[in-house]
Amino acid sequence: MVRSRLTVSLPVVVALAACEPTAAPGESTAAPVEPSTKTSGSSVASGSPSVPFEWPEEHEDSPDLSFPSAADAVEFLTGQMDVDIALPTWVPSSVDLDTGASVFVATREGHRTAQLHLTTKRGEAWGIQYGVSGLDGCAPEESRPVKVSGQPARLRVVADPEGSSRVWTQLIWPATLKRPVGVYGLFGWLSPRAVLAMADSMPQVASRPVSALLNC
Repeated sequence: MVRSRLTVSLPVVVALAACEPTAAPGESTAAPVEPSTKTSGSSVASGSPSVPFEWPEEHEDSPDLSFPSAADAVEFLTGQMDVDIALPTWVPSSVDLDTGASVFVATREGHRTAQLHLTTKRGEAWGIQYGVSGLDGCAPEESRPVKVSGQPARLRVVADPEGSSRVWTQLIWPATLKRPVGVYGLFGWLSPRAVLAMADSMPQVASRPVSALLNC
């Protein structure tokens, strides 16, 4: 597993053109992804983290970067962004980090954001947000305050519209009701307790104010 320890101390003001979706209950933005063979100049937009790769404008806002595992995706993102890119050091038994993964990348007002999409052993979607994290639907009032490693966070739990016992859980941090945009995020068909435990096992976010203008 690859972990990066980058320190960021400068204040960042993030303006988003729209809410960054993860996946709504009953659907997923992480559609099946085939390895890409596109190129841009000398940069190869493939799933190989060993190939020199610049932030790919041609792939932004499209989940078309695939990797053999979550660790390979983290290796690619490490050094590409100004936040600590890491995986949870604790995951529930239903989560397998060695399965294939896809990455969604975008730039918002000059700031890079990425979503790592995976599936559980049962084939249910889950993922991690890096750089800029938000809640689906731009409705922070439908979330509740929690703490992640002592930092403020927002937790939103939505019942399965198909009536099963599973829930769609979203967690963003550091974030508050007034500033509902974080640096990290976790989402998926996982229990709130599992998501909070996973978040607590990730690196603590360096203290920096994050403001967001959400045009929902």
